Amino acid sequence: MKRRHFLSGAAGIPSITQSPDDDRDRAQAPARPHKAEEHSFDLLVVGGGMAGLCAAIAAARNGVKVGLVQDRPVFGGNASSEIRVRPAGAARNLAWARETGIIEELMLEDLATNHARSNSHWDLILFNAVKREPNITAFLNTRVREVNAGGKKRRILSVRACQLATDKEFTFTARQYADCTGDATVGFLAGADFRYGCEPRAEYREPLAPVQGGGISLGATIGILARDTGRPAPYKAPDWVKPYRKPEDFGPGRGPSRGGYGKEFEGWWWLSVGHPYHQVHDTEAVRDELLRHVLGAWDYIKNHAPNRAEAANHVLEWVGMVPGKRESRRLMGDVVLTEQDCHQDRQWPDRVCYAGWDIDLHVRGNILNTVDPPERALVDRIYRYWITVAPFTLPLRCFYSRNIENLWMAGRDISVSHVALGPVRVQSTTASHGQAVGSAAAYAIRHNLTPREAADPKGRHIARIQQGLLRDDLRIPGLRNEDPDDLALRAKARADSEAVLSFGGALPDAADWLERPLAQVFPVTHGRVDSVELYLKNREVSAVEAAVELEEISRIWDRMPGKSVGSATISIPGRWQGWVKVELGARVTPNRPYRCSVRGPGSVGWAKAARFPTGTAAQFLHVSPGGCEPKNRKLPSFAPEELDLPAYRHWITAKSAARAIRVWPAPQPYGAANVNNGVAWPVDMPNLWISDPAAGLPQAVELDFGGIKDFDTAMIAFDTDLDPQANLNPPFWKAAACARDWRLYARVNGSWQLVHQEQNNYQRRRAVRFARVPASGVKLEILASQATGTGAEDSARVYEIRVYDSRRPG
Repeated sequence: MKRRHFLSGAAGIPSITQSPDDDRDRAQAPARPHKAEEHSFDLLVVGGGMAGLCAAIAAARNGVKVGLVQDRPVFGGNASSEIRVRPAGAARNLAWARETGIIEELMLEDLATNHARSNSHWDLILFNAVKREPNITAFLNTRVREVNAGGKKRRILSVRACQLATDKEFTFTARQYADCTGDATVGFLAGADFRYGCEPRAEYREPLAPVQGGGISLGATIGILARDTGRPAPYKAPDWVKPYRKPEDFGPGRGPSRGGYGKEFEGWWWLSVGHPYHQVHDTEAVRDELLRHVLGAWDYIKNHAPNRAEAANHVLEWVGMVPGKRESRRLMGDVVLTEQDCHQDRQWPDRVCYAGWDIDLHVRGNILNTVDPPERALVDRIYRYWITVAPFTLPLRCFYSRNIENLWMAGRDISVSHVALGPVRVQSTTASHGQAVGSAAAYAIRHNLTPREAADPKGRHIARIQQGLLRDDLRIPGLRNEDPDDLALRAKARADSEAVLSFGGALPDAADWLERPLAQVFPVTHGRVDSVELYLKNREVSAVEAAVELEEISRIWDRMPGKSVGSATISIPGRWQGWVKVELGARVTPNRPYRCSVRGPGSVGWAKAARFPTGTAAQFLHVSPGGCEPKNRKLPSFAPEELDLPAYRHWITAKSAARAIRVWPAPQPYGAANVNNGVAWPVDMPNLWISDPAAGLPQAVELDFGGIKDFDTAMIAFDTDLDPQANLNPPFWKAAACARDWRLYARVNGSWQLVHQEQNNYQRRRAVRFARVPASGVKLEILASQATGTGAEDSARVYEIRVYDSRRPG
């Protein structure tokens, strides 16, 4: 055992004297400055948050050598156990809109195996995801401090970094680089063009931009976790915390004690610090200021809140010490995404992912601003439904630097305006950025292209990149599978059974009233809609009239009016509750989504449906004359110099529910042909095969190639319920609709031969390899779903089947 001698140090703290072993350590230590270890990769990804992690995994799976540099001891960034903001995205507001690909794979793994949220179990899932990729070399606790850039076209030549835990220094070289740091550290050090703060309104004509631009950015937050210990737990606040003594001290729309506490609770998104602090240079000061307010809020809960007795047994189990940032520097690319691109999807020719979170900007000053609410949408419906957007795509041209030739970026430092950052900065979305960038970078490296050459919308490479992303289950609205190597695309599909569209019965006690027009979006598969039946209620004694209209739309989330194809006026008897038939006699385009809307007096209610079929959406119409609600005109955050809301009429999606409707003839949108129609997500149609629930399981779907084909690979997309926001699902959650036990067969010499089987599946995407087989078809048999044995409705549900021969280049 080593012996150490202690002497009294400063302020009575013992200090350790040198031992003989220390001399040996010093003799072996290299002289400073350290000679840097040199590492070379095809792609160097800097930043290991959700964007960087997914970029590295995607690039590695596409065959390139990847270095992944992360300045923290864990992966995940804001999603990690250090900050604990769970990934979320388009599914917050939009039906069936959840992101897929690598982020879905990671989230489903965590949900199925974790008892809590954002804990070390989640950290280990991310760590294991990196460890599983032999093409990734990871460097944790490693911070980039210097970038060497130069050359005629200005390229990054090398990156220098230091590793805190080992005292090592590294020099990294790579053919291409990806800045996924959030703060745009690599781009900034390389001299890339960047923006910080908000642009003036006139620059991009953005209604949500202030008249005067400047250094105002979204603020950072630290979280807490509080737990009930079952016995009294007094709390005495340090004297440096911010004192809060009454609810009004927090400002409007805030309050840590609202809604009760329960066994445990987390807090608080609205407790953030931004202006006047710089989100890079003042990070330490931001953390200290956040701690002042967080502990002040906890002191209020424990000692001053009117309901403080409810928190008498609660303790602070965890307080974040790393601020979760929302915004800092943004690197400029060849395209700068703006607010207009969020409201109206441009369907960019080089689109590679999408966003659908609302334009979430918060108010300037954040918790330091006690006059305004933390988010204007909390108090103003006109603002709320203006910032609620439908899914919109992002072009690859906003994911690389316009002046550094070999620099990609993904995450919150991409090429967007301050306003457009609002919906694209959330983590399920940034994970999609990362997967898109990692795959595109791998393609560019393999083909010796610059990022600009790879993304050229008029070039021959972007379509190949997009097809590769679709193959890897990254969702890109408006694109179809056109992979010439996919044998399934040209096959004929048939199934044991197919479901018809059914909303089930009505829930009369759960009705929405016609204070505003209401609608239900549903798929139509025939060339006509003869009639619909709506379950309506009338609170009036006398009969009233309502107007019904049927419109053809493009996507289930469309906000704008569609093409009217039929209408009728109906009479609803007094004190009525029941089905009302509406004769339409409409000639329609089959295999399109349609919106059936009802306008009438507020005494009329439309009951909710007992079922929420995949690929449908309930909506309501919000009509705005422009500006804000009159009650908010005196608030500084609604002043004309802060925003200029135009008049609008938007259909808004109502999440996770449908309205009671019957359609004649009954649509049949869940046929076998969906498994190889080229689309593996609900967009316009459900694009999902569902077996008849009455038929039970097992159920099978077959693909007939029309001849003998050699293949050894199948890729299957099961249904994992893309409607709920994944981060809100309970512990140990597995999608009830997902195939649990399944088998894959090949038809060889007229007989079905088993080539693969699996039990206990809970993942959406399964890519399986087996011995190459010459066969005329494949059959996927679903033996059981996660709902089997629970008493819930049970059926086979498959979005996509792909079949490949791995010998073919692709």
